[in-house]
Amino acid sequence: MRKTMTALAIAALFSSSAAMAAPQEGQSQQQQMMQQQESIELTDTMLEQFVTAMSNVQEISNKYSEQFQSAEDAEQAQEIQRKAQEEMVAAVNDSGLSPQEYNTIVQRVQQDEELRARLQEMTE
Repeated sequence: MRKTMTALAIAALFSSSAAMAAPQEGQSQQQQMMQQQESIELTDTMLEQFVTAMSNVQEISNKYSEQFQSAEDAEQAQEIQRKAQEEMVAAVNDSGLSPQEYNTIVQRVQQDEELRARLQEMTE
């Protein structure tokens, strides 16, 4: 359980950093994205892909964590973060999910206790 929650926290960071990289958009576009997220049906295959992606994202986060903490300045820290994010996006894509699908699952798992339990079963 602890590993899953840690990975979800990393996943949330990934999704928030991806959102920060996107330009600010109007309220209506944000509402459209939320509606799209709710309309995506999560299959077992998608959840299996998510588990794989989540594991890879966690490994990448661990790989860059020490480098990030020991960065000498903000510029170096940003470069490390950029490299980590690029690798995370590639890992998500390699799992068969798009970053949007990955972020959607992260948000839904955080809000849906039943889905969280289903994911927990898959990771054990």
